[in-house]
Amino acid sequence: MKNIVLSFILFFSTATASIAGTTVVNTGSDSGGFHAALSFINDRIQGEYVQAGNPMVAGSYFDKDNIVTMWSTEWPGNEETPRVRMDEDTIIGLQVYETVLCSREFSSMDEMKGKNIKIATWGDSPAVEKFINQMSADLGSEITIVPYDGSGATTRGYLGGDADTIFTTATKQKKVEADGTCFATSATGDLDFAFVDVILSVNASTDIVSQYRHIVHDLSSTTEWQASFEGTETYVVNSENTDMIVEKVKSAVELNS
Repeated sequence: MKNIVLSFILFFSTATASIAGTTVVNTGSDSGGFHAALSFINDRIQGEYVQAGNPMVAGSYFDKDNIVTMWSTEWPGNEETPRVRMDEDTIIGLQVYETVLCSREFSSMDEMKGKNIKIATWGDSPAVEKFINQMSADLGSEITIVPYDGSGATTRGYLGGDADTIFTTATKQKKVEADGTCFATSATGDLDFAFVDVILSVNASTDIVSQYRHIVHDLSSTTEWQASFEGTETYVVNSENTDMIVEKVKSAVELNS
């Protein structure tokens, strides 16, 4: 009986790990991966959820204590995008998204050679632009980027006919295959590119950050989280992987500089 009660207490404390005064700020769209991850986290933390929509609006909330947000390593730190600390003290975890290339016009990389192609993908990303430009050169093709803000908008644009091809995350593969074929992926080495997004704390104490990490670690093992982020690896900071995670973030940021 004691074991049953103890198990219930442990489950209850994990499922309702409210952290008073936390504000969860979504820097992305209300339909993409940021929204999905931060909604899961906020349901567990029971904080105030803010749909900022972009990093500039999000930055206006960063004078508060106990912020949980997500930050793309694709975003340059300039006058349009606030700089944030991403280090061993502030990083909660990472979302590493495998990528896919899909099209309604082509079914292989060979078919893309020498063609004029419109690819729907993220806008304002130096790393994505470099990757697409290299692909264009390798294929001898004329590739035009049709830019969007977030994976949700990219998928809608492609399915709406704005582009014949899409470069996006593997989490969107099933939706995209409603109108096309996915024939190359980073998971199998066909594409040498993955997106790295940071689950981040702002103005939080060491103890609070530790609690955030514990919550995200527990969430990432649930079937709901894993179903929502198929094709994505979630890494949560712990005593053994801190250096690896910080280095992965640093490398991704440098790629976009």
